[in-house]
Amino acid sequence: MPRSSEETTVWVAGNIAQMKGVAGTHVTSPNTFRVIRNEFPPFEVAVFSASEATAAILDPLLTVYPHVAFAVNVPKDSRWTKSGISSAREHGVAFGGIGELMSAISHKLEDVREYKKKENEFVERGLRQHDRVTYVEQEFDRVYQIYRSGLKTLRIVLLNEYELTAEHVRTALEKYGWFDIVLMTNPNGSPTSIAEQVARGMGIQILMWRQFLGRLNSE
Repeated sequence: MPRSSEETTVWVAGNIAQMKGVAGTHVTSPNTFRVIRNEFPPFEVAVFSASEATAAILDPLLTVYPHVAFAVNVPKDSRWTKSGISSAREHGVAFGGIGELMSAISHKLEDVREYKKKENEFVERGLRQHDRVTYVEQEFDRVYQIYRSGLKTLRIVLLNEYELTAEHVRTALEKYGWFDIVLMTNPNGSPTSIAEQVARGMGIQILMWRQFLGRLNSE
């Protein structure tokens, strides 16, 4: 039986309350709770549960609760859309799933709004510094369109698996649609031979970071 909004918020708050550095949590509404930390100021979290995080969900939620510092979408297999990401940024809040909220707390940021997932931050910084890249557009939490000077646009998906399988590639296709490149963001990861074979058959490249930087220079 699905949880109500309040039950979901209570459940998330209960998990966060058990974290190191957290003195406690307090549910402040059916969709929000306060995180009380030992060393840093408390902050408010907005909680919702949707298959897609969109502006249609975020805008009303963050308008009703303007003091929120972090927006959490609970389902693990959900995706953040371009409009949802834009909404969170326009309202000045950090965003992600429960794992990202926990990471933001573990990072010991005085202002949790400054949190950004390390994986995305690293990729975006590298793309901004690349000579061939003119513009980067984030379509989903793990998908970017990369516009390049004199070359065609590339659509990439970030996957952070230690052992990238063919099923990971297929699942990403189902979730995010077609892409040109799987960028493996786990520096210790590698694709299985079957994953490489399946991707090659679909015209998709699986690349590590250094390979990807070189790929940005070619058609």
